[in-house]
Amino acid sequence: MNIPTLTSRNNPLAQTVRLVAAQARRAPPELVLAEGLRVLEEATNAGCALEATIVHEGFGADSRERSLLEKWSAARVPIRRASAALLKGLSEFVAPQGALALVRVAHMSLSDVRKAPNHLILCLCGIQDPGNLGTLLRTGLATGVSCVFTTSGTVSARNPKAIRASAGAFFRIPCIEGLHLSEILNYCRAHQIMMIQAQARGQTSCWTLDMRAPIAIFLGNEARGLPRHQWPDSPGVRIPMLAGVESLNVSVAGSLLLFEAFRQRSTVTADTARGFSP
Repeated sequence: MNIPTLTSRNNPLAQTVRLVAAQARRAPPELVLAEGLRVLEEATNAGCALEATIVHEGFGADSRERSLLEKWSAARVPIRRASAALLKGLSEFVAPQGALALVRVAHMSLSDVRKAPNHLILCLCGIQDPGNLGTLLRTGLATGVSCVFTTSGTVSARNPKAIRASAGAFFRIPCIEGLHLSEILNYCRAHQIMMIQAQARGQTSCWTLDMRAPIAIFLGNEARGLPRHQWPDSPGVRIPMLAGVESLNVSVAGSLLLFEAFRQRSTVTADTARGFSP
């Protein structure tokens, strides 16, 4: 496959990559930066529109890389090769994985959320660390989360570090970002979705809470958590742990709650298939 070579940092494609990586105001608003083989596979297999890809000089040596090149070529995605030095200058990471792409992902609103038979919604309020947010997206994909809502003040799911931490899950879960808290609460109430808050000292244990019905799980800031007074009509839910342990990392706590919801829902599905009532 004859692939043109990108030789200058001043090339328009390279300049666009840097703008998108920095989430600059001048960056095209619907483009995100995807880096790494696994992330690019997820974006490609999810049917996302790839604007362009840049790969290192030896990319295509193994079967996974060749498969991607073939898919991109068939879809007429512009592909460019670049030296390791040039790629490193474009990457957001200390150890670039040798391939990146600009991917077109439209911004979504609440009106774009598809109705699900049994919604499991993840609501992120004030999460600051892109690694935590990306990890929660990855867990959400594994546990059947139907969509993710974030409030203003939360790091963007479109952040390159969040996308990489999600291992590409970002491209497979609808993310509606920058919402006011009232919008989320009104949506959940209108659709009869139970809301729970992750609280280190919540009155209800996640092991006893019934999470089989439509539910929205709220996670707060890594340091401050969720201010309880803002949700007077939703329970505070805790994860039981040994005395003397103050709290868990938000991505760990969120993952435990999501997998408990998944466990309960999986039990219902299995019992229904065998003819039992939940």
